[in-house]
Amino acid sequence: MTKRRDSSAKVSAILFALADREATASDKEVLEAAAGEGISIVDEAARVRGVLLSGVVRGKKARLSRAHEAHQKALLDLGARTSRLPADPGVRRQLLAAALQRRPDMRQGVVTLQHREFESFSDADVESALKQLDALGLLDDDPEFNS
Repeated sequence: MTKRRDSSAKVSAILFALADREATASDKEVLEAAAGEGISIVDEAARVRGVLLSGVVRGKKARLSRAHEAHQKALLDLGARTSRLPADPGVRRQLLAAALQRRPDMRQGVVTLQHREFESFSDADVESALKQLDALGLLDDDPEFNS
């Protein structure tokens, strides 16, 4: 076990010494050393650039995949949510009016999204607005909705 540790320490020491030497070398010395080894700086730069870009692309794809999975889960959760809206259109209209009266900031959004005055909402418009507010959880604390 100590042999492996000693070997590892020696390799580390050599690598650190090489890194220190290269870090203090001038650009000209590095280019001359590379040319002496037959290394094309242009080809090596392209290879390194490709490796780095590949890593960036993999990272972005992983984030995109996680975001897609979260979106799919949110859609499933939204689809699984059961509607608790009253069956009677008149009661739904009263519920929407009460919810918008309690939260005047929502009224602006609902009316603006529908591009018309609240009083001219059809029963389908009222139901749609209530479903959207419910899906967003904005009716959860509404006593008329939860009774």
